[in-house]
Amino acid sequence: MTLSDQTKTRRRLALLFSVPLAFSLLFFLVSIAEEHTDTQLLKIQGLTLSVDQLRALATDAESGERGFLLTDEKQYLLPLDQAINDLKPQIQRCRDLEPDNSALRTQLENVASLVTQRVNEANHVVATAQQTGKRAALLAMRSGKSEVTMNQIRQSVNRVADLLNDVKNEYVEKEKRNERLAFGFFMGGSITTLLVTVWLYNAVLTYLRERDMAQLEVQRANEELERRIDERTQELQHMNEELQQFAYVASHDLQEPLRTITSFSQLLESRYKNRLDEDADEFIGFIVTASRRMTDLINGLLAVVRLRKTGQPVAPVPLQTLLNEAEASLQAAIRDADASVEHGPLPALVVDRVQFSQVFQNLISNSIKYRSAEAPRIRVNAKRDGSNWIISLADNGRGFNQAYAERIFGLFQRLHAREVEGTGMGLSIVRKIVERHGGRIWAESQEGVGSTFYISLPVSLERLRIDQSEPVQSTAARA
Repeated sequence: MTLSDQTKTRRRLALLFSVPLAFSLLFFLVSIAEEHTDTQLLKIQGLTLSVDQLRALATDAESGERGFLLTDEKQYLLPLDQAINDLKPQIQRCRDLEPDNSALRTQLENVASLVTQRVNEANHVVATAQQTGKRAALLAMRSGKSEVTMNQIRQSVNRVADLLNDVKNEYVEKEKRNERLAFGFFMGGSITTLLVTVWLYNAVLTYLRERDMAQLEVQRANEELERRIDERTQELQHMNEELQQFAYVASHDLQEPLRTITSFSQLLESRYKNRLDEDADEFIGFIVTASRRMTDLINGLLAVVRLRKTGQPVAPVPLQTLLNEAEASLQAAIRDADASVEHGPLPALVVDRVQFSQVFQNLISNSIKYRSAEAPRIRVNAKRDGSNWIISLADNGRGFNQAYAERIFGLFQRLHAREVEGTGMGLSIVRKIVERHGGRIWAESQEGVGSTFYISLPVSLERLRIDQSEPVQSTAARA
């Protein structure tokens, strides 16, 4: 899936999921409105009950008034006293429950005023009867004023009931409408969510199917690539073997005519030196020098070819032993140059004995060849640095420019081609041997001061490494 396809898919998913989210939000808002409607209906029911209770208070006041006047017993004043005590709280309850309707609010205030008036009238009649006697109280009651007030209360309560019924019907209709909207939004959201789920399910199935097909294609491509790599590797191995065989045969066959040229040129030099003119002696010297150099080059090429044909080491070898062997091989050169080789403690590692002896031999020989006016002083040390052994070989030779620190390890690369004899393959062979053992080599130098060669080898070479899958033959055994 490309980046543009991924962006389109994200936008499509965001749009599809926003639709049920919008339905859910609308359903939530409608639910809140429905709850508000339910609350208003409850208030209307409470207000209806409060208005009935106000009318009941007026009736209780009238009953207490008439019962006391008829019997002259104070127990009949209990309804009146109860009405007087409950009047103000009941009026306040009505005011707390009254809706936002001006006409209804006016009627409620009228009912509260009339009920208060009727309770006060009943209380006045009772007080008159207690103070001046029943005659005056009966005259006040027969005036008909209380009957007028009660009729007004009944009429006002009926009007309030009608208004409350109208308001109640409005809220009921609103509640039904909200319920229909809520149901519609709920169904819309549910259907949309179902459709999104189905689409997402199909999209996931399509993605999984495409992924499986892509993985199958990648697997097929990998198998084809591995097949081609195997074929190419076999071809390269075959070509490499042919090239090694050619190099070995060519360099081996070249040695025979080269020996003839070298031997006869040396014989010519020994017999006719100073018997011909100076030019002839110089020409013969050129032939001898060139034949010797050609012999060294062929031997170097053979050494490079042999690097790939050595056996796998099977046991740790003390590097001090290999250093001693290298010194023994260079004993004549060390004595002629009045050189000295010192060393500190050296570890024992699983390395190819012959090859690593050659490493020390090439590095020491290199220090002797490129010595300064002073006698060569060579120091070999080793230290453990984390997961590597760092072996250093420092000398006090002429050194070289640090800019050529990498070039000196190249094949046939020499910094002093005219001044010092050599093939330019010694350090290249050293690098190949070190890299074959999983290490690396580098050099640091300063002209006129000396050079230091560093060899880094993994500490895993301290342990015995034997490949159990195939037989191993050591170099020493073959030798």
